Amino acid sequence: MARRVFIIAHAALATLACSVTIDNHSVLAVASEAGGGLADATHGSDAGMVQDDGGAGDGAAADGKPPDLCPSGGIKDLEFLAFVDDDGNGVSHDDAPRTLRLSDAFACNRPGTRILMINAAAGWCDPCQRESAALPAFAAEYGPRGVAIMTAIFQDQAGDPADQEFVHLWAETFSLSTPVLIDSKFLTERFIDVSAMPVNIFVDAETAEILTTATGADTGDDPLARYRDLLDSYLD
Repeated sequence: MARRVFIIAHAALATLACSVTIDNHSVLAVASEAGGGLADATHGSDAGMVQDDGGAGDGAAADGKPPDLCPSGGIKDLEFLAFVDDDGNGVSHDDAPRTLRLSDAFACNRPGTRILMINAAAGWCDPCQRESAALPAFAAEYGPRGVAIMTAIFQDQAGDPADQEFVHLWAETFSLSTPVLIDSKFLTERFIDVSAMPVNIFVDAETAEILTTATGADTGDDPLARYRDLLDSYLD
C-alpha cells in the first residue's frame, strides 16, 4: 500500500517520454502535458538535456553568511529540513528531521567529498521512483569514492508541495540511507526544469561549482547508468 501513493499521477502533471539522442547517446526527455513541449535537447540551453554551469548562485548560506572556509561562489547554499541517517543504521526515515545545508556535503565540511549529487524528485514522476529505488546500492558504491548524494522532494503525487509526511514516506518506501530534503518551498526550482524530470545536479564539492545538470529518464535496466558514466569521468 505504501508504494501506491507514488504511482497515482496527477492529471495536470502527467508525463510524456520520448527518446532523443545527444552526444551520440540515446536518452529520454520527459515532458509535462501541463508544461508544454519537450525540453530542448540543445547542450547548454535553458531547458537542455544537459546544462553545464547552470543555476549557479552567490554561494551564500540562507542567512547570508557562507560557512567558514567554504567556497563563496558556485551553487547557492540552500537550507532545508531533512531526514538524515544520524544514528548510522542505514536508513534516514527513522531519524527526526533536522536542518541541513547543501554546504554540509562540501569538502570544507566533509573532507574527502569530491562530488555532491542532488537528485530532484516529485511524487508524480515515475522515473524518479525508479531512480530512488536504485539509489541505496548506487550510494553504497559511490559514497566510498567521495560522492555525497541528497534527494530533494518538492511535490507529492498530486503536484502539491511535498510535506514532511510525504517525504518521510518516500524515504521509508525506498529505504534511502542518504539525506532526503523536504523541499516544500521548491527552493531547487532555480536549478531544474520540471518538464524534463528527473533532474540530477552534479556539483564540485571543493569549488561548489555546478558541473552538469542532467535531465530526463534512462529506459535501461539501470536507471542511474548515465550518472555512473558522469561520475566515473569526474572521479577518474
